Amino acid sequence: MRMPIKTLLIALGACLVLMGCHYTPQRIAYVSASTTAVSVETAIVAYNEFAKAGKTTVAQNIAVRDAYGKYQLAAAVVCDAGAVYAETGGTNHVYAAAFQTATMNMSQTVLDVLNLIRSFGVKI
Repeated sequence: MRMPIKTLLIALGACLVLMGCHYTPQRIAYVSASTTAVSVETAIVAYNEFAKAGKTTVAQNIAVRDAYGKYQLAAAVVCDAGAVYAETGGTNHVYAAAFQTATMNMSQTVLDVLNLIRSFGVKI
């Protein structure tokens, strides 16, 4: 049974809030990036199968490639921001805000990838 993306993102947000008391920023960054990676990778696999069946256009392939690239960059920023925040011992509010912003931006790129792939008729 697949979980709807909104439910997954709400669960991810809840985990981040709850884990904030128990885990380091490095751990939170890792969990954030790896949880969303599962959703995106599942969507990419489904899209690739759709493409192999000849149901996509070159323009669609380029759009998915570009959206996936943005997601990868956003995930890397989350990991970097989490590492920098962790180096401060998790006490620097500027780095905490940067980490939070990076996480929100990554969540948006996840939605962008999933919505784009769905818009082509791929079932994910």
